[in-house]
Amino acid sequence: MKNKLKFFRKIFNELKNNKEMPAIDFHMHTNWTDGKNTAKKMHEKSKSIGLKHILFSEHSRKTSGAWFKKFHDEVKELNTKSCIPYVGTEVKIKNYKGDLDISKKNQKLCDLIMASVHRFPGEKQIKKNKKFIVENKKNAVEKEFKLLISACKNPSVDILGHPFGMSIKRFKIMPKLTYFEKVIKESKKNNKIFEINSHYHKKIFKKLIYLCIKNNCLISFGSNAHEHKFIKNFSKIKYK
Repeated sequence: MKNKLKFFRKIFNELKNNKEMPAIDFHMHTNWTDGKNTAKKMHEKSKSIGLKHILFSEHSRKTSGAWFKKFHDEVKELNTKSCIPYVGTEVKIKNYKGDLDISKKNQKLCDLIMASVHRFPGEKQIKKNKKFIVENKKNAVEKEFKLLISACKNPSVDILGHPFGMSIKRFKIMPKLTYFEKVIKESKKNNKIFEINSHYHKKIFKKLIYLCIKNNCLISFGSNAHEHKFIKNFSKIKYK
């Protein structure tokens, strides 16, 4: 993706000056990993609801093999006339150094790299009734905060994916807004794009927009759609 910061700066300015939300969804998954639909189906749905730009932020790891190139090729073959699709990946922040679980080969195939907290370093899980249960939620917010701050300092990161999403969804803890603002300030400092995700941040959606604008931090919007019916056109949301 050429001029990525310019693209997001335009979104920011439209939001700040004209209160206009962008016709994008920059967080969706396909059946290449844990999504239900093909990239083509997700793209067709995106066009039908008026989206102009979308990001396939497919899950990948350092061990992801030949399938990722095939995923890349499928996205690049989609018609870009009314809705431009971008190849991306959502990857795990591995440690408190901000390292990412991604191969250099796959990184080169991506227009945008999204870094998210999905696990804590050294985290253990207990398997019970065929489900994995997190062993301990003590200091979850602090741990996630440290991982997010470390990712901000990694030059390979473009978008900070669903910040504090693990604390919110897995641990049922809503961090204080001061935590979010500290991450937003660090994102601004390091030219990272802070994602506001309608799935994770529903209760504080507009508050996060306000904090990003206040701190002049670039914003991405995503739905975390794993099925075409959950894709969201953020331009339909009224922000005041």
